[in-house]
Amino acid sequence: MTALEESIILKIKSKLEELSKMERRLGEYILSHAEEIVDENTGSLAKKAGISPATVVRFCKSIGLQGFAQLKIKLYADVSGENGKIYTDISPNEDVPLIAEKLAIRFNQSISQTANKLDAEAVDQVAGMLDACPVIYVYGLGASHVAAEDFTQKFSRIGKAVVHMQDHHLLASSLANADQNSLFIAVSNSGETIETVKLMKIAKQRGLRTVAITQKQDSTLTEMVDFAVFHHGGEAVMLRSAATTSLAAQLFTIDVLYFAYVSKHYSEAVGRLKTSKSRIQTFFRKD
Repeated sequence: MTALEESIILKIKSKLEELSKMERRLGEYILSHAEEIVDENTGSLAKKAGISPATVVRFCKSIGLQGFAQLKIKLYADVSGENGKIYTDISPNEDVPLIAEKLAIRFNQSISQTANKLDAEAVDQVAGMLDACPVIYVYGLGASHVAAEDFTQKFSRIGKAVVHMQDHHLLASSLANADQNSLFIAVSNSGETIETVKLMKIAKQRGLRTVAITQKQDSTLTEMVDFAVFHHGGEAVMLRSAATTSLAAQLFTIDVLYFAYVSKHYSEAVGRLKTSKSRIQTFFRKD
């Protein structure tokens, strides 16, 4: 276990009896208000705990940390990982190192949990469907649109015919006239996006094979499709500034699906990638 992964809360509990009176008071305050400390600065914490700012610095040194910023990072890791009660993913006037570390923690957790959650059999089955279908239709709204676009870029480069439209009215027309051997892949974190569900209904009515890439196992979308590939939700905070780790989880899931497909068709896929790269370089070469 790395230093970042160690529980700072357990460490503080184990060190309490070794601390000075004022440091112990601060330690007890932190244990009782761990979630709130993430949004404090040295001065405000000292005032609330009834100690001096210098005691905050000494306390951090006593428990083996470089400073208060590192303490906040570790507390964030503990409270977000254990109970997900952090209210927001961003706070006023945060230092850049703290922002970077908080995001790194959340991204690592999301991708690790997605890797553990992925059903290998479902991925294999979807990879087989991708091989058999003449055309792949893919759709995602909002942040999921970015994931759908990533899917399109990856599979188009290895020769798959992929139709991706942000305008759901145009896509609905295409689905209504699609070859029945085609495949429709819907990307939706919640599995409840109205436009996505309506498009899935059209695909089902047309008799297309269907796949969902989603977080929710009990969603409307999941109940409609032939196969679902589940990823970790990522967004544990109640108020988020943007889809961040949920999007990372979707992109990671698409990468796994892509590499699983390429692995099964290695020679052909690598050949197409080389051809694609060569032709693009030739096209943009300066005369």
